[in-house]
Amino acid sequence: MITGTRHRLTLEINRQTRLAQEIARKQAEIATTKRILAPSDDPIGAARVGEIARAEANEQTWIRNINTASALAARSDTVLKSVGLSLERANELMIAASTGTLSDANRATIAGELRAIAEEMAAFRETRDPRGEPLFRTNGALEIPVSTGVRIAAVADRASIFDVPVDLVAAISAAATTITDPDPAARKAGSQAALANIALGVSQIANARADQGVRANRLDALREGLENSAVQLEEQRGAIEGTDIPEAIARLESRRISLEAAQAIFARLNKSSLFDLIR
Repeated sequence: MITGTRHRLTLEINRQTRLAQEIARKQAEIATTKRILAPSDDPIGAARVGEIARAEANEQTWIRNINTASALAARSDTVLKSVGLSLERANELMIAASTGTLSDANRATIAGELRAIAEEMAAFRETRDPRGEPLFRTNGALEIPVSTGVRIAAVADRASIFDVPVDLVAAISAAATTITDPDPAARKAGSQAALANIALGVSQIANARADQGVRANRLDALREGLENSAVQLEEQRGAIEGTDIPEAIARLESRRISLEAAQAIFARLNKSSLFDLIR
């Protein structure tokens, strides 16, 4: 009799233990919002979640790279805008100096301003990025990985912006020199050539800014694509490992009620015989 009773007690204790474990499990699922707490819970689902996690990590790296590239592109556009304004000013000065009505002193003043613009242009050419590296590189544009097998140069190389087809610094320096030439004929011919070079430089920078805009737009499109992909991956991950909160709460309450009822019945049925069983 005692042996049978003890057997029933053991079975009941085990049943209540399982209910308590199920309750703890549901509480963990609700707290973490994940139904897969270990690979053994769902090996196939866990493997797929691992793949998604790796994809998400890669895409986060690419987004950081894109943000870095976008910052470089924005800085380049700001510099190119300033370069364009300086070239337009140089063009205005050359037009004024080419009229043939200015005095030597006035031409000397204009030449001084042109030399300052040339120095400014040289400084623009040496602009550094936030890391202290050259923004406009001399050994080819910096290519940044932004996706599997995809690399983008956020900024064009220095030569394509400042040197080809016109060396902007040299062109403006030459303009400053030619307008102070004492020979009127040489000054006129040199001024016309300088004007043509500066006008070509204006177009050169306008094209560079347009190219920079294309690069920036491409980076924005890639970022948007990765952000959309991140949402889709998170949805897939949630569908695989996510907890159905309402369902989990319902199961938790069901098992809690069952456990409380079992404990109450267990205590009531055994309160008069526990002393005898112990003895």
